[in-house]
Amino acid sequence: MSQQDLIKAMRVELDQIPGVRAFPVPVAIVGGQRSEKLQLNITGPNLEQVAQLGKTMQRMLGDTPGMGKVDLDLDLDLPQLTMQIDRVRAASLGLSATDLATALNLYTGGIDVASFNDEPGDGQRYDIRLKAKEGSLSTPDDLKKIYLRSNSGELVRLDSVASFKQTLGAALIGRFDLQYAASLYSNPSMPLGDAIQLVRDSAQEILPPGYRLNLIGQAEELQKTSKNMMFAFSLALLLLYMVLASQFNSFLQPLIIMLAQPLAIIGGVFALWLTGNSLNIFSMIGLVLLIGLVAKNSILLIDLTNQLREEGKSVDQALSEACPIRLRPVLMTSLTIILALLPAALGLGAGAETNGPLSIAVIGGMISSTLLTLVVVPAAYSLVMNARLRKTQAAAA
Repeated sequence: MSQQDLIKAMRVELDQIPGVRAFPVPVAIVGGQRSEKLQLNITGPNLEQVAQLGKTMQRMLGDTPGMGKVDLDLDLDLPQLTMQIDRVRAASLGLSATDLATALNLYTGGIDVASFNDEPGDGQRYDIRLKAKEGSLSTPDDLKKIYLRSNSGELVRLDSVASFKQTLGAALIGRFDLQYAASLYSNPSMPLGDAIQLVRDSAQEILPPGYRLNLIGQAEELQKTSKNMMFAFSLALLLLYMVLASQFNSFLQPLIIMLAQPLAIIGGVFALWLTGNSLNIFSMIGLVLLIGLVAKNSILLIDLTNQLREEGKSVDQALSEACPIRLRPVLMTSLTIILALLPAALGLGAGAETNGPLSIAVIGGMISSTLLTLVVVPAAYSLVMNARLRKTQAAAA
């Protein structure tokens, strides 16, 4: 059973438990961090206001189809006990606030008082923890059973120097950029880009001045990747053109060879849509890889055509002879890449959740570029080179 299948089965079982809000998620790539695709937080100067805005955002996103369950880590309604110390009476008995806090911590939570070295056995060190017996402290009134020893040696009941008040407090208080933060987590079934836009629209409706929405995790990386993707594509195309121009000693033929790039991008995006994958960080990396991978088909074809033209053959004759010869190496190299990435595209092996979109984008681009390159590139080469020859002949005449 794959990780995704196990998560789906656990989600169905956990949804049947009344009063439980459970969020089964994949194992995080980075240890100690959560792994939901959509992670965001709302920050501001007031803790109560941040919590209220977080709950409003959670409700708005949770009511949206395709967003899935939304988890909020900031909860200010956790029942707790507040200890109020009678400092005058405690001081008269020789007890400090530290003594009371230590005793309460020892009984309720426990304190490590020593360690045990099991050298003859497995050589491990075990902490010895001192705390109250399990079940002895189950209600707030049980805290009255705790006794402390005063300076005179007498036993003093804890409730004689302190009182307890039931209140509501925060389970944890998160911070981001030195401000209070309410973090929300979700695994939307919709594309991550659409979910991010929906979050931005919702935040624009509810966030007052002084409060801000921050994207973290994969959502933040997707925003950075989207902004830098055009630069990466442009730089890759420029470097490819420079290499091809120096290899073929021409400024025109590299443009013919690079006709395979848009054909590959179209095939990669279509394959992602056909398989139900989104244009995420990994699939974008696959589209960048296609820029270099698909150029080799055109290079094989154009290079042999140029060699045959140097032997005195016309453009159409050289193409008619070069295309059948280069058909087999073009298909072999393309099939090598496709078959190598096929296991990851089918979801086999470790890391298939991240490698799958990348592999599908590359496979789709290789299929479309291979099929169309054998038609589009020879046709474009014939039109451009014949037009250039006619222009040169006309100028010479």
